[in-house]
Amino acid sequence: MNKFAFWNEWEAPFQLTFKLIAGLLLATIASFLIIHWGGLSPFYYWKITGYLENLNFPIFSNHSAFIESTVSIDLPLIFQKVFGGSKSLPLGYTYAYLIVLYVSLVGCLSIATYLKKFWYYLAMGLWILLIMLSGIGKIGIFGLYDESPIILITLLFLPASYYFNSINEEVGLGWRFLIFLGLLAVTFGLIYLGSSYHEPLLFLARFSYLPAALICAIFILIIGHEIIYGILSLTTPYVKSSTNNTTHFILLSLVYLLNLMAVYLKHIGYLDWNIYYLNSFAAFTVSAILGIWGIKSREGRYGKTLPFYPYTGLLYLALAVITFATLAYQALHANDPFIESMQFLILYSHIGFGLMFFLYIIFNFINQLKQNLPVHQFAYVEDNFPYISARLAGMIVVAALFFRANYSSFYLSVAGYYNGLADLNLALGKTDAANYYYKESTAQSQLNHHANFQLAQAEKRPAHQLAYLKNATKKQPTPYVYASLGKAYENSSQFFDAIFTYQEGLRKFPKNWALQNNLALLYNKTNVADSAIYYLKNSTPGSWEQTIVNTNLKAVSAMHGLADDSDNKDLERFDLQSNALANRLVAADTSHLAFVTQPQSPVLNLFTYSYLKNLGLYCHQNKLLQYLQIIDRYENIPENSSFRKELDLIKALNLYQAGRVSAAIEIIYQIKEVEEEESGKWNTLLGKWSLEQGAPLQASKYLEAAREVYYPKASADLAQAYYQLGDQSLALFLLSKESLSNDSINPTQAAAWGKLFEAMQQNKASWKSYSFEREKQLLATAKQTTTNKRIYYEQLGIDNPYYEEGVIAAAKYFLEEEKNEELAYRILHQGISINEYSTPLIKAYIDHCLQTGLIDFAEDTLIKLYDILPKTEYEAYEMAFKTRKENAQAHLDHNW
Repeated sequence: MNKFAFWNEWEAPFQLTFKLIAGLLLATIASFLIIHWGGLSPFYYWKITGYLENLNFPIFSNHSAFIESTVSIDLPLIFQKVFGGSKSLPLGYTYAYLIVLYVSLVGCLSIATYLKKFWYYLAMGLWILLIMLSGIGKIGIFGLYDESPIILITLLFLPASYYFNSINEEVGLGWRFLIFLGLLAVTFGLIYLGSSYHEPLLFLARFSYLPAALICAIFILIIGHEIIYGILSLTTPYVKSSTNNTTHFILLSLVYLLNLMAVYLKHIGYLDWNIYYLNSFAAFTVSAILGIWGIKSREGRYGKTLPFYPYTGLLYLALAVITFATLAYQALHANDPFIESMQFLILYSHIGFGLMFFLYIIFNFINQLKQNLPVHQFAYVEDNFPYISARLAGMIVVAALFFRANYSSFYLSVAGYYNGLADLNLALGKTDAANYYYKESTAQSQLNHHANFQLAQAEKRPAHQLAYLKNATKKQPTPYVYASLGKAYENSSQFFDAIFTYQEGLRKFPKNWALQNNLALLYNKTNVADSAIYYLKNSTPGSWEQTIVNTNLKAVSAMHGLADDSDNKDLERFDLQSNALANRLVAADTSHLAFVTQPQSPVLNLFTYSYLKNLGLYCHQNKLLQYLQIIDRYENIPENSSFRKELDLIKALNLYQAGRVSAAIEIIYQIKEVEEEESGKWNTLLGKWSLEQGAPLQASKYLEAAREVYYPKASADLAQAYYQLGDQSLALFLLSKESLSNDSINPTQAAAWGKLFEAMQQNKASWKSYSFEREKQLLATAKQTTTNKRIYYEQLGIDNPYYEEGVIAAAKYFLEEEKNEELAYRILHQGISINEYSTPLIKAYIDHCLQTGLIDFAEDTLIKLYDILPKTEYEAYEMAFKTRKENAQAHLDHNW
């Protein structure tokens, strides 16, 4: 017979059943270990919070070779911090666990019907106990909340089990299982249809925590010595040629037991060596797998009650599946108190039963070991020290360790039970009930991570939130809680505590990307740029997390004027694109954009707003049109009202750059009306535009208003406006006054004022002029083309009133060629409304009004020339105007 793959000797149906259950067991083991060791519970997840920090970015500051005012705008940089969150897991996980648990229990019940009378009654008593612990009586079947549902369920299963055990023993195991499975389906149906609870099966799954925990404890105690037996099997092979069996067995067993003791001493705080400790769950997994051969080897002790083939073997697998499925389910929900309680019980069991079994072998078989005999073959046929006594002694050791820890395993398991109820209520939207159970959980285990983390998320009081988060870091911490605690400290302006928290988290979870990210941004806030760059560059998590790190790296680089060499993948993300544009703006990059992504939703968020703003600034800086092509879609959405002003400002800058000066100035006027506290900034911008457009008198009015509200260095622009007007003495007086006032405060700035003063004295001061290339090209095209003349002349007339020749030509075209007096009037009226000190435009407007019979309008406008023209020239024009007015009036009266 094959001693290892013994199941191959079984009948085909039992062999298949064994392999299927064994496969399920391996799946549950793998699931638990992967979730637990990999920290892969989906219960916790990373929450991202984005915020903007702004750089002061100059948009108009290079018109003069000397000192001038600067008009700046906020250049937004997107930063993203990470902290922990939790979520209710899909109901499918719970339903899958419920099915595995109860189908396995039904399998155990089916096998229990083969027991002899005493053991059968004992097994049925245990079944009734499990039903009572399962919480069926609490679910309110048919409105009953007492023992009635328990009695009902018991009456469903007990008669059938008694029938199989005592009346018709010929019924096969498969049929017994199917009948019990049918009764289970009836039970679930009664619960689902008759319970007063919403989602009653979810409550059943959570209430089933207690019977599942009891089965886990029984299984853990059963297999506590299996590794020692495995060492015995390994060191006492079947062949007699082996030597030193005694030494090998004792040495390996002692190494294993000493490792367990080291783990125990570490758990109770007596030992803190920087060494590798044996993992309790690794030992438990090995024990569970070895246990199937171990329980077969001691069939002689229980075989008369229930033979190994196939009943005990299948029963063992069913109990193992329940245990690991429960561990996996609780690990999936990050229920650390339960996991910790099982971990302690595993440790106690392996120490107690392992030690006693080791002594049992030594006392009974030392001579056979010395003779190199295969002791594992007859290890359960004791001589001096009865096996049952070894088991009782092992249980005493387990109890001693349990009491020594002040029942901590018990309290931890109760805390885990309350965590499950709290999670269930939270999933059902019952927040108050959930918080109540979380607090009950912390009452049983003050430092359990799960409950403290959940309470911290619900807590609004900062001090209490900090207390919960601190508690969550003390026993079974996760990187999520360190990230959340650091963020809480930052929100309370406790920056050093936040730094220490992130650093402590990184000591426990080295290279954790979220903690590195948050620590880097905290260093960035304190202007420690090299540390911020270091942590961001050393954080390489991959996937979507890497994009967040790269986004922050670009933001930090832009903020400190550093070269951006971070990854440019995932540029379709608006956060990454926005910061990439900011880097290019800071670096004065003049390259064209490879592509422009248009936000799908017209309602903007922080990221899409920042992207559009930076896109607009980049287009303005590099004379690109993409911003103007897409921005109108987002401007009139009510939800975007908080972003409207900034996006309108960027639109104005791009309109001006595109030659649509009238539309740009109109937007600035609208902004100025709303943002009165920043009138100095808007008047300075308008003044700079006017100077650039060659309208110094217009500029002086704006800049005088800016100087009155003490806009920085507005006097420098104002002096240059006076200089261009020909009033050099006033310009020099203003400069000397500013230079003297800055001499004692800022000698460097005083020197700059002095250089501008000297340049004006030597007639070397100049101001960058607008080229009017677009306007000149439009006029040339309008004159030459025979098609679409109207389009070209309309653009000439409306877009830029500072190009006087084009405005006058457009008005003349619409008046004379198209006979459209209204449009011609509107063009000229807009021109003098914006370029209000333009002599040619005012005269053209007056001429138009006289020509079209708007004599009063012409007369009202005449006074504007009084402040512009020299006195003699004005008087001559006024005399000519009176004559023309009389002629126009006579013509009007005649036609009337």
